[in-house]
Amino acid sequence: MNKMVIAAAVAATALFSACEGSSPKASLKTEGDTLSYELGMAQAPSDSELKQYLSDPRVGSDTTCVDEFMKGLRDGLAAAKDKKQAAYVAGLQIGTQMNASLESIESMVYADDSTAHLSRKNFVAGFKDAMEGKKTALKVDGKLMDKRAAIEDVNARIQTMAAAALRKGYAAEIQAADAFIAKKAKEAGVKKLKGGTLYKVITEGDGAVAKDGDRINIIYEGKLVNGKVFDSTKDHPNSVNDKGVPMIVGQQIPGFAEALRNMPAGSTWELYIPYDQAYGESGAGQDIEPFSALIFTVTIVKTAE
Repeated sequence: MNKMVIAAAVAATALFSACEGSSPKASLKTEGDTLSYELGMAQAPSDSELKQYLSDPRVGSDTTCVDEFMKGLRDGLAAAKDKKQAAYVAGLQIGTQMNASLESIESMVYADDSTAHLSRKNFVAGFKDAMEGKKTALKVDGKLMDKRAAIEDVNARIQTMAAAALRKGYAAEIQAADAFIAKKAKEAGVKKLKGGTLYKVITEGDGAVAKDGDRINIIYEGKLVNGKVFDSTKDHPNSVNDKGVPMIVGQQIPGFAEALRNMPAGSTWELYIPYDQAYGESGAGQDIEPFSALIFTVTIVKTAE
């Protein structure tokens, strides 16, 4: 909490320093009046600078709220003379910062659902209970959770909710990928490897079978289930004619690596890799979206010497 208060104070100081303005009506009767007015002039932003500041997403306002900004500025300056008001301003500053964090987390745990929000009421309740060392309202595995446990648990909860939101958003793609793998599994000649990757032998080789850490040369082509090629040996800068490219077994996506551990040198297999054995919920680059099943045609040219 001390760190947050200090950070808020620094932020508030920077705000007043950058954006302090004059009162609507000046009364320049003394030298001090003149200095006060002149200080306000010297530190004031231009109208366009203030509107740009208010439009910053981190501020959460817009260019129509200049009058409200000026009211807040005057109240903030006045709060320095009143401890209760000063505390209120500090809380307001921290609350604004925390709201920005909550909005960022909402975008993760609710994905594209702009109607779903985290409860600010429950946030404040948890904040106050933990600050005062009270028994919390949250139980995990039948045990009341304290602040330390919340710190340890919160990231895992965010990740779980974000993963669920992502799966919901990609429900159609997941269904299509699962249906593709299920259909391939029923085709004649298709077999399954450990982990769930399917394969069909195109050419049966008679060479050695590589293990993790072995260096081999392969020729391959990778496609999406719609037939779009996203990677190919012929486009690889290290490809040498019919010798393919060198790879170290075990450094590939799980389904691809499992196939290399089972293919005799000289073999050509067609692989059908489910998304959980490929790039999963993350996808890869612009071509491979999350939850994409992949198709590879792979030939092992030779094992390492």
